[in-house]
Amino acid sequence: MKEAKVGSIYKKGETKEELIVDEVIESHNFFSKLTGLVLRKKLRHNQGFLIKNCNSIHTIGMRYNIDVIFLDKKNKVLAIYCNMKPFRVTPFIKGAYYALEVRAGVIEKTSLKVMDFIVF
Repeated sequence: MKEAKVGSIYKKGETKEELIVDEVIESHNFFSKLTGLVLRKKLRHNQGFLIKNCNSIHTIGMRYNIDVIFLDKKNKVLAIYCNMKPFRVTPFIKGAYYALEVRAGVIEKTSLKVMDFIVF
């Protein structure tokens, strides 16, 4: 799979930044976008999987739940799906450019919400 590590992702705050995940793997080709996390071991609490040019995801074939954050090109949060079960599909998110998949429960531990901005 052709992928690259991006680094950390933070919620951009007025006074400080809040860490979402500190290790992000970015998908770079059709195959890694299509399979996503299906062929991977369960993400650690500090890991995320970033898919560019993505406005919907599926969890078909996965064996564990995930949280998903959809972002526009300016990194504004458009939609959040917490604890998404295997064999589900999100609706198409208008204006979404990124999908960030993280381990289930990660978003619940943050203050991240729709309309927030995140920093890569």
